[in-house]
Amino acid sequence: MKPKPLQLPWTAETVPHAVLDILRGCNIRCRDCYNIQPDHIRPLAEIEAQLDALMRLRKLHSVSLVGGEITLHPELVEIVRRVRQRGLFVELFTNGVALNDDLLVRLKQAGANVIFLHIETDQRRPDLPTGATTVELNRLREEKVALIAAHGIEAGLAVTAYPDKAGEVEDAVAFTLASPHLCYLLVTWWRDVSRMPAITGDLSRGMFSNAKNIHAPAFQREVRPGQLCEWLEHKFGITPFAVLGSNLDLAEPRWMSFLTTTVHRNSELIQQHSLRPTWVEKMFLAASRKLTGRYPFYQKQNARQTGFHLLINGLAGGNLLKQLKLLGCAMRPGSRLAAKRLLFQWPATVDESGRVIHCECCPDAVLKDGYLVPLCISDLVTVEKTNRPEYNLVSTLN
Repeated sequence: MKPKPLQLPWTAETVPHAVLDILRGCNIRCRDCYNIQPDHIRPLAEIEAQLDALMRLRKLHSVSLVGGEITLHPELVEIVRRVRQRGLFVELFTNGVALNDDLLVRLKQAGANVIFLHIETDQRRPDLPTGATTVELNRLREEKVALIAAHGIEAGLAVTAYPDKAGEVEDAVAFTLASPHLCYLLVTWWRDVSRMPAITGDLSRGMFSNAKNIHAPAFQREVRPGQLCEWLEHKFGITPFAVLGSNLDLAEPRWMSFLTTTVHRNSELIQQHSLRPTWVEKMFLAASRKLTGRYPFYQKQNARQTGFHLLINGLAGGNLLKQLKLLGCAMRPGSRLAAKRLLFQWPATVDESGRVIHCECCPDAVLKDGYLVPLCISDLVTVEKTNRPEYNLVSTLN
């Protein structure tokens, strides 16, 4: 019997991650972008106020900076610095068009931990020809991730899984495992936000829509979690490590994490092994919460720690023989051991009754009018006003 993935023990108050939405506006065009509001750059003071409010609402370990295209914000480097000054790790999501040595030097000095690149087909961008081939696409991806890695910042890839382009998900997984520079992959299933109905509410009080305005649910066209797990195990030999259920059914995964260790030699993938959770990981989460007051979210890339985790995991019930074989391979001259984290998420959707289905304890929540809402539908949500002081940003800004 296969071990079950780890059910993350987060609660609404102990979710270790959240999102800062710092601007609207972009320098490329993407298919079905979830940003549907006019261009707008948030002032630094407002961003800081939102960050402080997020820290009051959650026991944060890290935050993501998103947009729009974040490199268009004139104070991006200072935003990163202010996040790091609060003892948080920071992830940046960008299309990579404006990334260069000068900006990366300043981001590294400010403390940037991870940069996720959104580079895929169906984008109109100046650094790829129209109708770019997979070879051209991956050449640009590798060029950008190598540039990021050269400045000592970890690199990730963010892609959208469109129902008519399933092959691109396979390509993204293969590219992530094969690249010596990539540490992360984030796959988000497609959602046509522009055709979704208006929504009211927030994560704490529930979110709803008028059932009369709802068309056939988009999730009927998606690859479901069970199908995804079977496909990934068959194609790449990887199995789920941790999951989050939905707000309606904790047993229905809407956020799945895969942890795979790889060995590269001379930039070539030599060996890989997918970890399955044991009691060790559960104890680690509990100990981190007790000792630091928060759960971990971001894990810095460290070959020694990865090797130690492999060994302990194997001794605690993982596949010890395979893990010892991989460790032996990693000890050969010129080899590099790394941990790669692949995350698959299903954005919020609305069912036939008007209920919004989303990740339980949504880690990608953003503040809107002082309340937490899922980033993926934030432009559709109208939040009811409240006088509760812990959610009120006005006093913070004045």
